Amino acid sequence: SSGINAEWPLRPGFWNIPSPLNPMQILWINIIMDGPPAQSLGVEPIDSGVVNSPPRLPKKQVVDLYMLARVCVSAAVIISGTLWVYKNEMVDGQVTARDTTMTFTCFIFFDMFNALSCRSLVSMEYSAPIYPHYFISSSISVK
Repeated sequence: SSGINAEWPLRPGFWNIPSPLNPMQILWINIIMDGPPAQSLGVEPIDSGVVNSPPRLPKKQVVDLYMLARVCVSAAVIISGTLWVYKNEMVDGQVTARDTTMTFTCFIFFDMFNALSCRSLVSMEYSAPIYPHYFISSSISVK
């Protein structure tokens, strides 16, 4: 939902570790986990902070350094948190169904939190209420 493909570092060979996710889990993340929250964010009510701010200058970039830094920090947290769970679950060096399930579940929770944090660029994700926003609430609760 943030516009980046955060699971690419979780593919085999990138960190020289066995694959933490199987192909079905990667498909589930790409199709089910990213689609509905991204679509629901598109129909969210307008953020009052954006409405009350002056218009952006035409020569100013749409994706500025603040937004780029926010995306990179979010991706780093998701990747490091998911790989930390994977490393701690894989105690014997062999990938088991429990290891991939724990890694998948961790990534899903990070993805849901990321969808909530993408709701606004000017306020924190927990300061905006979820309950009047039916689309994001339903897309996250269905999962």
